[in-house]
Amino acid sequence: MKHKKTALAFSGLVLILAACSGDETEETTEENQGSSGTGNVQLEEMEGTIEHVHGIGYTDAEGVTFASHDGLKVYKDNEWMESPHHKNDYMGFNATEEGMYVSGHPGASSDLPNPLGLQKGKVKKQELESLRFTGESDFHLMGVGYENEAIYLLNSQPDDNLDTGFHRSFDGGETFEAMAAENLPEKLFQLAVHPSDEEMVAAAAESGVFLSTDAGETFERISETGQASGLTFTGNQLYFGLLQNEASFQTYDLESETITDIPLPDFGQDAVLYSAVHPEKEELTIFTMNGSSYMTEDEGETWKSILTEGEPG
Repeated sequence: MKHKKTALAFSGLVLILAACSGDETEETTEENQGSSGTGNVQLEEMEGTIEHVHGIGYTDAEGVTFASHDGLKVYKDNEWMESPHHKNDYMGFNATEEGMYVSGHPGASSDLPNPLGLQKGKVKKQELESLRFTGESDFHLMGVGYENEAIYLLNSQPDDNLDTGFHRSFDGGETFEAMAAENLPEKLFQLAVHPSDEEMVAAAAESGVFLSTDAGETFERISETGQASGLTFTGNQLYFGLLQNEASFQTYDLESETITDIPLPDFGQDAVLYSAVHPEKEELTIFTMNGSSYMTEDEGETWKSILTEGEPG
């Protein structure tokens, strides 16, 4: 099973550099998408396909949430649902124990500023809380710890409140400080933060997986050389995809520093783009470069197809 490296390289660069919406947005009422409203909302049955996913994770919606260019889609109890709110074009997305951190551009039915800056919210709540940089920055490369909510991000363009380069925040986004990020290569695709250790952060690059244990000051490559993606931490493991001559999916044991292969589904010319691990049970979800998604409850021995090239299964 051979794979072309150019496909992942191109998609990875699109993930970081390309915007999926224009500068103009239409203003509508808050019932469509506003920053107000405090009650829980019910998920609705999803219609259509899922396109341009820029992150997956287990949020307050309980099922696995997919952040797409037109909102949040949720796979839960063998059904596809979607939020009636938050219909934005997400370029940065991180699930947390309480909900999610997001960045990107407002959707056509949104009254939010463009770009979104850094926002915090819940899938099942209507409002988003603006933390910083609203109307100034759009963060494609961003990682947030699932429990500690430590934030790491790359600002690619300077604004009035944040210089270019890598920054971190350990107070929920109130303040940011620059980090050195020594030994990181230029072509990066993803960041992931350990759920409880705020000083442990990983980066997926064109040349492999890089790990820092000193809050992003220095990084060390922990994988073989290859194009990395699909980063997800658990308490003692780091999951990642790697594309060399063929696609693979692996775990790095944080204590023993050993790597174990996880069998992938028979998905042909494809590779892992994102992954997410359920915080309470043996459930692992992957989303692929070709827009498909699979779930396993036995570390890859068997896989269930839930999405095929954007079409719900």
